[in-house]
Amino acid sequence: MDVEQRSELTFALLETQGGTDVKVAVTGAAGFIGKWLTAELSSFHEVVMIDKVSTDPACVTANLLDEDVVRDWLIQTSPDVCYHLAAQVGRVFGEQDISHTVRSNAEMTTIVAKWCGELGIRLAYVSTSEVYGDQGDIECGEYGRLVLPHNLYGLTKRWGEEVSRLFAPKDLVIARLSMPYGPGVPPGRGRRAMDTMLWQAHHQKPIIVHRGAERSWCWVGDTVRGLRMLIEQPTGGTYNVGRADAPVSMAYIAVKACELAGAPTSLIQEIDPPGAQTVVKRLSTDRIRRLGWRPEVELDEGMTLVYEHVSKYPWQESQ
Repeated sequence: MDVEQRSELTFALLETQGGTDVKVAVTGAAGFIGKWLTAELSSFHEVVMIDKVSTDPACVTANLLDEDVVRDWLIQTSPDVCYHLAAQVGRVFGEQDISHTVRSNAEMTTIVAKWCGELGIRLAYVSTSEVYGDQGDIECGEYGRLVLPHNLYGLTKRWGEEVSRLFAPKDLVIARLSMPYGPGVPPGRGRRAMDTMLWQAHHQKPIIVHRGAERSWCWVGDTVRGLRMLIEQPTGGTYNVGRADAPVSMAYIAVKACELAGAPTSLIQEIDPPGAQTVVKRLSTDRIRRLGWRPEVELDEGMTLVYEHVSKYPWQESQ
């Protein structure tokens, strides 16, 4: 079966069987989004997993920067779709080791995209809202303008989008995640601000808030449901995956963290944001909502679950 025939058969299955019986490969399956996504996909599809480190015996552990490894794994597992999540994530961690970040986000994606394209495997690339750069109060749509990101993470993820278009354009899915949250990762420096604020409140430590910062948070279970829905469409496209209907200030998140932890709000210290940081994120989510996606978990419920998770972590000043 040649590449074109394989591609047509995959999408015929998606259309006629409602997205069932499709084999999905997931890179970065041991990460935060990866664990939630593989759990979601496994209820509907066959899933194969790979990551550099994993405690799950069903997940292959291998170096995805080795082109032979990627090629051989894709040939052996023969998936219909590959969800590429493996990456160095985050603004802070992304610039601690710039060579590692560039290799993980640019080179690795090039390898995965190249072999997906050559083997006729549909690629779904998980990107980030950071690719839009700082556009102030402008609502960013998937096919609108991009400005230079403030950080290496955003820039290398944009590279990933472009190289995916170059090597695996056939019905390519690009999913730009925006503010997914939920239990599953430790708090601390460089980690998600919500988790760290909850952790700081639990231990009654100072909570730093950037003045004017605003986000719309999306429960990770809702996020991965959206990701599943994207590959169940017979054609590709670029989608913002997150919420635009529930923006809150980071000051609100800090106050809510104190309420959940029973801590005084006097812990909160508001400062001006650093220069190289997007203060406000406004994204259009009309495209994914037209597919029937709707968020189900609201912020108060979700933050309570995150608090239960991060409160188990002892305080460490080094974090």
